[in-house]
Amino acid sequence: MKQPENPQSELRDPKLKVVFVGHVDHGKSTLIGRILHDTDSLPEGKIDMVKKACAAEGMEFEFAFVLDALLEEQKQNVTIDTTQIPFRTARRNYVIIDAPGHKEFLKNMITGASRADAAILVIAANEGVREQSRRHAYLLSLLGIKQL
Repeated sequence: MKQPENPQSELRDPKLKVVFVGHVDHGKSTLIGRILHDTDSLPEGKIDMVKKACAAEGMEFEFAFVLDALLEEQKQNVTIDTTQIPFRTARRNYVIIDAPGHKEFLKNMITGASRADAAILVIAANEGVREQSRRHAYLLSLLGIKQL
């Protein structure tokens, strides 16, 4: 396989869409928020804006709130709908898709996952594989996602 002559040409490749799935409260949104923060991929002032919103609501700041755009999601501490976040590294462009873990929002998880090329199944170390972990893995296989 021939290497591209210009390293920037690699960035013209289609974006790799990666969905984060898993059981409820296993840290999907928190992991994504932390990745975006630690790689300086968040818009300037986003963390401060979320911290102020949390303080106004009397809530403790969590990295998950960086993604949970709906006020209802923040108040309930739950992802309801999928969120798509562009993410860029030196070698590739990505779209990270944050999917809900609650059984009640399974349709939204499927909608987000159906747009993905690959998936990351997040499993909390203190709880291990749970019902939604298995269900999400099975649904990803039905959707044809082989990169898990």
